[in-house]
Amino acid sequence: MVDTLENTPVRSSFCDDEDFLDLIEMFVDGIEEKKEILRQASVTDQVEELKVLAHQLKGASAGYGFEELSEIAAALEIACKSEDEAAIQQQKEIILNHMDRIVV
Repeated sequence: MVDTLENTPVRSSFCDDEDFLDLIEMFVDGIEEKKEILRQASVTDQVEELKVLAHQLKGASAGYGFEELSEIAAALEIACKSEDEAAIQQQKEIILNHMDRIVV
């Protein structure tokens, strides 16, 4: 699993592929909006929305070469399915920290 205390930048595994760079930039540009949704989502009232967002991030991030983000999103999705508020909150913090480090 990912080291959640790490502060190094996170880049796509496809970042050296010139043909893929525009797509990676579009994905990274959308990260801010997703972080805001995650920050504002209430664990008690919006578990289903969090689960859907986590599922979407799990698939999309892997497709854009952000495999660690995909793993973290999968963990958030599992926490949402369990409806364990403490686990959901912990996974939200982990994914937000990771997303804060994503760069093109």
